Amino acid sequence: MRSTRAGHLTGSRRPLFLALLVVTAVLVGGCGGGVTTRQIAEPAVLSQYNGWRISVTPYRIEANRWRPRVRVWPPEVRPETHPGIILTVTDIAADRQAATATGTAAARRYIDASRPVHQQ
Repeated sequence: MRSTRAGHLTGSRRPLFLALLVVTAVLVGGCGGGVTTRQIAEPAVLSQYNGWRISVTPYRIEANRWRPRVRVWPPEVRPETHPGIILTVTDIAADRQAATATGTAAARRYIDASRPVHQQ
C-alpha cells in the first residue's frame, strides 16, 4: 500500500481497504448480533412413584419460559450407579413450579406405560 504519511492510504487501494473494513465490521458484528438467554438450571426435585425414582430439573430458557429435564430410575436401579432414563419433554411452562409439575406428570406417564399389561 502506498502512503503519503504514516497511517494514510492514497490511490486505488483506499476503496479496497474501506471495503475490507466494512466486511470485517459486518462479520464481527454479526457474530454476536443474536442475543441469547443463558439456560439457567434450578436444583433437581426428587420424588418416587410406584417404586421408581424421578428427578425433575426445571431450567429457564427465556424470561418466563421454563422446561423440565426429566430422568427416571426403575426400582431395581440405583441413581448412584446409573445415569437414569432421560425423558424428552418439550412442553414449555410459565414458571419453575409448572415446569416441575409438567416433568413429574411426564415421568408418571412413562412409568405407567412401562409397567406390564398383565401383572402376575
